[in-house]
Amino acid sequence: MTNNVLSQWGALHRKQAGLALEAHEPGAWLPPTDVVEDERGLVVRLEIAGVTRRDVRIWLESGALIVEGARANPCRRGLRFRQLEMDYGPFRRVVPLPCGVDGKRASATLEHGVLEICLPRTRRAMTEKIVMVVMT
Repeated sequence: MTNNVLSQWGALHRKQAGLALEAHEPGAWLPPTDVVEDERGLVVRLEIAGVTRRDVRIWLESGALIVEGARANPCRRGLRFRQLEMDYGPFRRVVPLPCGVDGKRASATLEHGVLEICLPRTRRAMTEKIVMVVMT
């Protein structure tokens, strides 16, 4: 199966599950993403094993959480691929926010290949762009 077919299958699965995650840019891969909501706010988790915190950019803008980065390709010339399932290169994920969040109190951690972003709920609409830093 090609990456394009797998990407389409994943998009269909997310649509059936009722997840409204925005499409990605051509050439970028989509990290598997969970979005959980409770009365305190949202928790967004992205599976990005092999990506360092220096290689991730996170910001809130126009009612969405945007996560971009890249996973370096460890492959060398002269190798014959027997199986290739992991995605490498740039990734981008846009998560529409279903509620107002307080970007100034938001936090992000990267541990064991999972990026976790906590977004506290607020009643006010966010008006400015807020860039976040991954803490660990």
